[in-house]
Amino acid sequence: ASVVNGTPPGFAVGTTGGGNTKPVYPTTIKELAAALSGNEPSVIVLKQEFRFVNTEGSKTEKGCRPKNNIDCIAKKNGVMGQDAIQPSFSQCDGSWVNVTYDMAVITPLTVGSHKTLVGEGTKGVLNGKGLMITGSNVIVQNIHITNLNPHVIWGGDAITIRGDGNVAPKGIWIDHQLGL
Repeated sequence: ASVVNGTPPGFAVGTTGGGNTKPVYPTTIKELAAALSGNEPSVIVLKQEFRFVNTEGSKTEKGCRPKNNIDCIAKKNGVMGQDAIQPSFSQCDGSWVNVTYDMAVITPLTVGSHKTLVGEGTKGVLNGKGLMITGSNVIVQNIHITNLNPHVIWGGDAITIRGDGNVAPKGIWIDHQLGL
């Protein structure tokens, strides 16, 4: 991919992403999501910040304030810990509280096969949403992913790699990311 700097090392050797297809420069959230989905080769260049915060609403539900968080707050030194959204497998060793979080983070952008996603300079920012790589042969380079419900445990991930069905993705190169 001509917009990519360097060559993939280790397990990513041979990864070409979208190859030399003509780059696309999305300007809206909808264009970005469409460019990343599917399995057609594409090179996606981010030249701006994509702001997802509050685009899918927020949710308040019962969560946990872990004991270590309670202890931290009790010190009154200005340091606050994280409350936790309660996945079905969790227990609470502290107290139950209402936790409010941004829903956009919970549903990441899906990245299909044969994709190159590159940030131009410092402009390639995903604010409030991460990536779910489900395809193979994917390059993600020079992207800043930020503001993923930082106050909440289980509030969202910057990058998740999860195969489609029972097939593990191959050829994934994640390089020079910020904010992970």
